[in-house]
Amino acid sequence: MKKKVPFEWDEACDKAFKSIKSYLMKPPVLVAPVHGRPLILYVAAQERSVGILLAQKNDEGKENALYYLSRTMTPNELKIHLLKNYV
Repeated sequence: MKKKVPFEWDEACDKAFKSIKSYLMKPPVLVAPVHGRPLILYVAAQERSVGILLAQKNDEGKENALYYLSRTMTPNELKIHLLKNYV
């Protein structure tokens, strides 16, 4: 958004907003792992935080979430990261 530029909210914006709102209103469902099926691990690492998702495909081939984790690095962990960059 810029100053002195009129804000336009059209039908496409409304449709996208309703879609996002509907998605966010549904809580994520965690399922139990199925023995023998491969696990899928997603990792998102930032400078000061890390997030993971452990998933597994169901019978239809759709990925189901098994576990979520996210955390911010402690000050000591941040120092270790900086030291590794100098070595």
